[in-house]
Amino acid sequence: MGFDKIVHSKPEFYTKKLDLISAAKKFVYKLLLIDSHITRQREEIARRNREMVDKYLTGKKVLEVGCGRGGFLASLVKKNGCICHGVDISAEMIAFAKEHNPGPAYSVIDSAELPFAGNEFDFVIFTYVLHHVDELERTIAEAKRVGRHVIIYESCSFEHQPLKALSNLYWKAVDGGMWYKSLPEWKKLFGVRVIEEIKGSGLVRYGMCLFQT
Repeated sequence: MGFDKIVHSKPEFYTKKLDLISAAKKFVYKLLLIDSHITRQREEIARRNREMVDKYLTGKKVLEVGCGRGGFLASLVKKNGCICHGVDISAEMIAFAKEHNPGPAYSVIDSAELPFAGNEFDFVIFTYVLHHVDELERTIAEAKRVGRHVIIYESCSFEHQPLKALSNLYWKAVDGGMWYKSLPEWKKLFGVRVIEEIKGSGLVRYGMCLFQT
């Protein structure tokens, strides 16, 4: 098992990783004197995302692939009345989710082989997960099969060179994943209609898409 998989399979390592990345980003933003601008941009993204979640997900049946510690799914149950199922390849993450974020159903399942019927879920969600999966195309195909809609959240690369190559090197260094794409590349890979999207700019390489499958 590689270091990336170890980190993303153990809740305590994953939490420390997120804290370290957050602290490093804040330091860089302050150094560049753009911390207030970045904060405003992140607040606007969070506001728009909350509106999207309330508009589309309230009361729906939701599957989160790569649910990790289960925090996002648990909030959907409590705040939006969703019927939720979370799957993750890590048994340790699923055990943590069951103990600390009860409400959703949780299972240890490979994202490339989802044991669910076609269109069983209103929404399938990936929260910063797709860049880590081993079998990306099969995972996307399975999500499109079992969900009427798919939502992705991703830390995206820049769209044009040389910034694209530099951003890919950055993400691989700090996050260890395999697939770092621009938002247009993610949309092309899914190849279905985009209903909503949120896109960051500058150093905030945030991307969200809601697809109709």
